[in-house]
Amino acid sequence: MQAVRTYKASTTCSPLTRRHLPIFISSLPLFSKPQHNQFHLQKTFSAAILTKPQPHRQPKPTPYNSKFQTATMSTKGNAIPTASKLSDLFSLKGKVVVITGASGPRGMGIEAARGCAEMGASVAITYASRAEGAQKNVAELEKEYGIKAKAYKLNVADYAECEKLVKDVIADFGQIDAFIANAGATAKSGVLDGSKEEWDRVIETDLNGTAYCAKAVGPHFKERGRGSFVITSSISGHIANYPQEQTSYNVAKAGCIHMARSLANEWRDFARVNSVSPGYIDTGLSDFVDQKTQDLWKSMIPLGRNGDAKELKGAYVYLVSDASSYTTGADILIDGGYTVR
Repeated sequence: MQAVRTYKASTTCSPLTRRHLPIFISSLPLFSKPQHNQFHLQKTFSAAILTKPQPHRQPKPTPYNSKFQTATMSTKGNAIPTASKLSDLFSLKGKVVVITGASGPRGMGIEAARGCAEMGASVAITYASRAEGAQKNVAELEKEYGIKAKAYKLNVADYAECEKLVKDVIADFGQIDAFIANAGATAKSGVLDGSKEEWDRVIETDLNGTAYCAKAVGPHFKERGRGSFVITSSISGHIANYPQEQTSYNVAKAGCIHMARSLANEWRDFARVNSVSPGYIDTGLSDFVDQKTQDLWKSMIPLGRNGDAKELKGAYVYLVSDASSYTTGADILIDGGYTVR
């Protein structure tokens, strides 16, 4: 029979050491042979008692280097603006802004373009089919604000066209400082009443088209180390509209809001990304809806009326200017209070 060596510990065990004993015992192997395990337990128990615990050493903190921190901030394109006056922060002189879906006479796209032009920006607007309307808007912008403007044909659902747009604008203007992804399509029915093709049309335009624009202009922003990408979303990305059924549109706009948040994180080193969520705005896109339904919409709006597209341009100017230098991942609701109820 193998002898077992024992140790007496009760007279030498300090309170601090006793507190640490369960840690040593709980970590012992469970599947050793009995006699070996008994000997190992007794010897380890004694070692735990006779060994003085070592104090935990905290690592020394890294000293703050203000010069290094400032240099890092400026290279990431998120530096604090040098301007202090509000007029300078909102100024867009010397900047180039692209606005998709700006061929209509009273839509959100053209009002965003007017706002940017008023603050001094050169603007590139796009159209899908209304070339005459786009050219008319270009002439108005150049005459009214004395800036450079040009229209480009674009199907946002075609990524190759989005890439071409970015290359053409850079060739014509030299750079892109901000991009407002505004082009969109409305839904005509719900899931059950609508066709697969109708679903695809809305998703490809409103959601995929926005992502394609971001993917096309993103490398340019990254190369320059700065940029602002603004997405036109909708209150429909926050709520399910009633009484009209438009699930595809709601899904696409909800995706646009989260796309802005996700890209704000992904592009944090070189660009800001935000979204604007308008409520019911008189742009002409909803003229096909019967008056009874439109009256019901208005009854749900605390301000009691639809918005005018010009009431949105201030938000677009803010988001593409240095006034919003600390704003990214935000969604600005402009809905007359609709979503508070």
